[in-house]
Amino acid sequence: FFEDPGAQNTAAVIRVVKRRLRHGDIGKVLVASESGKLALRVRKQLSKAAVVCVTYDTETRKRFRKPTLMKNELLRKRVTIVEWPEPIGQRLVFRNWWERRTLKPSGAISDLFWMTLICVGGHGFRTAVEIVFMATEAGVVKLGEKIISLAGTGWGADSAIVMKGTKFEDAVGEAAVRRMKIEEILAMPKRTSWTGYG
Repeated sequence: FFEDPGAQNTAAVIRVVKRRLRHGDIGKVLVASESGKLALRVRKQLSKAAVVCVTYDTETRKRFRKPTLMKNELLRKRVTIVEWPEPIGQRLVFRNWWERRTLKPSGAISDLFWMTLICVGGHGFRTAVEIVFMATEAGVVKLGEKIISLAGTGWGADSAIVMKGTKFEDAVGEAAVRRMKIEEILAMPKRTSWTGYG
């Protein structure tokens, strides 16, 4: 656990991921990376694992003026690229166990799901969960496949989790077997930065 979020934790996150991979039950690492730099750094440190750079789709990249993706370099270094729309703002299927009914809140209301993840572990933690949905929906991660996912607050990495492949629509949905499951928290900051969420 880190005292503060941010890129200064990146090396420690990669080390803990490397240690976790030694157990031999996980072979794929997802990396949230806008430009691809973090994915390349992870690739360099984790030579045996399959590294997947999960990033914005082209439309989102243009709309928010995100940096150019280092696509050729990523492919040269055997990094799989997932360019997929973020599930933020999408309608959520929610199985309300107390009322025993299924609700489908709008995107604005379902953003409570993301805010809750930030409250639990911060922005990097939320993003690590988000990219599992994106990679699963893109077909790069199989449903139920156990993977490591890492992300950060702003740049670099400050969070890493072990999670099973899940689609966003099933995250808290009707079928319990398809719901999201974070099996392990490998790294996360104790403090949350609320910049942009005031």
